[in-house]
Amino acid sequence: MANILDNLKYQFKSGEMFIKLIFINVAVFVFFNLIATIAALMKWDDLFIIFSNGSIFIPTQWFSFSSDPELLITRPWTIFTYMFMHGGFMHLLMNMIIFFFMGKMLEQYLGTKKMLSIYILGGIAGALIYFGAHNIFPLLSEKGHVPMVGASASVMAILAAIATYAPNVEVYVFGAIKVKLYIIAILYGLIDLLSLGSGDGTAHFAHLGGAFWGFLYISQLKKGKDMATWFDKLMSRVVGTFKKAPKIKVAHSKYRKPKKAKKASFKKTPPRDDKEYNSQKIDKQAHLDAILDKIKVGGYECLSIEEKRFLSEF
Repeated sequence: MANILDNLKYQFKSGEMFIKLIFINVAVFVFFNLIATIAALMKWDDLFIIFSNGSIFIPTQWFSFSSDPELLITRPWTIFTYMFMHGGFMHLLMNMIIFFFMGKMLEQYLGTKKMLSIYILGGIAGALIYFGAHNIFPLLSEKGHVPMVGASASVMAILAAIATYAPNVEVYVFGAIKVKLYIIAILYGLIDLLSLGSGDGTAHFAHLGGAFWGFLYISQLKKGKDMATWFDKLMSRVVGTFKKAPKIKVAHSKYRKPKKAKKASFKKTPPRDDKEYNSQKIDKQAHLDAILDKIKVGGYECLSIEEKRFLSEF
């Protein structure tokens, strides 16, 4: 058991961002379902609300998104947390399977920050479209404000984004049928579009809202405009707040004097010929590379006085 936990920790720490998001979704699902199972076994009926399409575990309402304006005002965080909640195992499984393949591909093309931006902002866009639709159309508003959970809007944003960025890339469906990405995205979009009036309890408007964000973001990015720059800066600040500074151990001894840092010996006299000039140039470049590597690990402040002087004169 300990080995399994250690392996999961390693996969989470060393994995790419799409892997981390899958871990978070699975962990949240397991956590809330364990609590719900205990509540059911103990017959804590007060913790459940019975709807026509099933029962809702009340504690999940604090993290699920509602189209009720009053609830949205009092629980604004739900526009973010709902995208990590799921109503059932198959709901989670289908979302994570699609996200695994499409998220991996998108992160390889655009990098971690942009993939995360599309996932989070796609989920927010989906929630806002869902909120508007359920307060405008009578068919939806008459059903009441049923809590919405799921990463579907975020996953649709990822699918639409990669299909817009690399539409002609071909993937194998069921391991046998070769299909282009844009066709897959169009099919998923059509299914949601044709199901808007079905009243089947699925948040089709949220799916389309996420897909619209993914398409719009990549379309603007191709024109040289990054619509998520502000979000990337915000996330960098948040991560920087929680990131610990590297610890530096300083050893003192009264019996010996600290060793003086060795000075890099570079000739300041003009080279005598091309061979000596090239040799000096190679040595300087090697020393510069070593200093830059040192900055990456410990920052500029970890450099010695001589290294800082060399860097300023380079």
